[in-house]
Amino acid sequence: MLAVVLIGYIYSSMRERKFLRQEASQSLELQQKVYQAQVLKEISERIGYSLDTAKIIDIITSSLGNLLSYDTVAYMLIEEDGRVMFKCHVENTVSHGFIEQVKEKMLLSFAAILDKKMPAQSVDESITGNILDDNKKISVQSFFNLPVVISGRLVGMINVASGEAGRYGDEQASILYAITNQAATAVSKLQAVLENEKGKLSAVIYSLTDGVIMVNPENRLMVYNPAVQKLFGLPDQKTPTIFDIVDGLAGKLDIRTKIEQALAQDQPVVAQDVYLKDKALEMGFSPVKTAQGEKLGVSVVFHDITTEKTLEKTRQEFTAMMVHELRAPLTAVRWSSESLLKNLAAAQGADAAKIKDTVVTIETASNNMLELVNDLLDVAKIEAGKFELNAQDYDLVEVMKDQVRAFTPQATAKHLQLNLAAPEKLTAKFDRVRISQVLGNLISNAIKYTDSGQIDLSLRADQANKQLVISVKDTGIGVAHEDVAQLFSKFKQLQSGDRSRKGTGLGLVVSRGIIEAHGGKIWAESPGENLGSTFYFSLPLA
Repeated sequence: MLAVVLIGYIYSSMRERKFLRQEASQSLELQQKVYQAQVLKEISERIGYSLDTAKIIDIITSSLGNLLSYDTVAYMLIEEDGRVMFKCHVENTVSHGFIEQVKEKMLLSFAAILDKKMPAQSVDESITGNILDDNKKISVQSFFNLPVVISGRLVGMINVASGEAGRYGDEQASILYAITNQAATAVSKLQAVLENEKGKLSAVIYSLTDGVIMVNPENRLMVYNPAVQKLFGLPDQKTPTIFDIVDGLAGKLDIRTKIEQALAQDQPVVAQDVYLKDKALEMGFSPVKTAQGEKLGVSVVFHDITTEKTLEKTRQEFTAMMVHELRAPLTAVRWSSESLLKNLAAAQGADAAKIKDTVVTIETASNNMLELVNDLLDVAKIEAGKFELNAQDYDLVEVMKDQVRAFTPQATAKHLQLNLAAPEKLTAKFDRVRISQVLGNLISNAIKYTDSGQIDLSLRADQANKQLVISVKDTGIGVAHEDVAQLFSKFKQLQSGDRSRKGTGLGLVVSRGIIEAHGGKIWAESPGENLGSTFYFSLPLA
């Protein structure tokens, strides 16, 4: 009986101890899971969409005291420039030698994983926590190194060290590994998402014709596109820096001051009329912030306003030219009207011939103004897409003959011969009034810019291209080769030494609009200055 009772007591005691061990193990496991959940939650809340590895590891290492005891906890990170950042928190006072041992063990682990030696002199270190005391003769007796791998790349390492032997086992390391691994996995997924979005954004920025850069608060160039390289004349294979931008704008704009201004004022800043080489730029500086308001840097857009500046200058020149062109006939009308009134006031001695000349002058000036106003209205209609044609079947040869007869007196007055080479008859569908206007513009210009020789008009049918080709050739002052392409440009007036030859240049612009409305083309050719020129236009045969 005594033996049976003793066996029962021993069995009951063993079961109780086993239960207590299971309960302690479950309690420890629960504590570890709670800690793991808390750390991961804190990482999620504090880093948001940040890919700052140092911030993530800081959160993990700063909370390790809830899981295990240690003398030091440290981590190392590999910077982009290859240098190593070492940060160590001293929980219990140790010596400098202890810190050096920790550092050495971490560098050896790095070297083993990366298969290359990590020089100790390339380490930037930071130590926090309790003060160091070299009188403490304590060395590293227990430690473990935990690699931090994100997206398949070793980015850092965590070290936990103690001066007490046998302090750490696989259980503590595995828990910390699980936490670090989950954090790294979450960051890797986030990194993949952000890289995908960054790729889309980069593609948009890459395709922009305006130059775009972004600098961080330390004035480091983070983003740029090819337009910036082209603008500053940087080779494609060279990675630009902020110093390239600063040097390119030297003496024109202090870009760093503008960046600091945008950051300080927390609002966009604009720099107007910055001239770089042959370009006129408008530069916009805008702060870049996270959703939480954290300042990430400043984006700078280099908007090329050269075309706008050129157009503005051309508009001003055209306005001045229009004022001049209108002033002359208006002055003539005013002077002639005053003269006429004086003659009519003295009706008894009025000179009929003088009155007639005055009225003719008024009529001529009025016609010139009306012609100018009509040209301006035609240009406005062409640009607004409201230019209408009244196309019917007409004999084109007859229209050309009418124009030759109309301009023969002007040609004769300058001792020029006006010739026409055309078939007897050639019927086509066109607007008679408008084609007469084009022919009149071309013949009038030919007479104006020719002092001797002849003017030849011709008409031929180009059956291969199903079109009629009309040409007006003169022996006048010609056009420089580089100016031929500008003849039909709006508001572009080629320079001439003789002011009497100047005009608004709108006649050719209107002529181009008329011919293109017919489905044809108009162009010019000239061997060079003082070698004459030939103007052509085509009309569809059908």
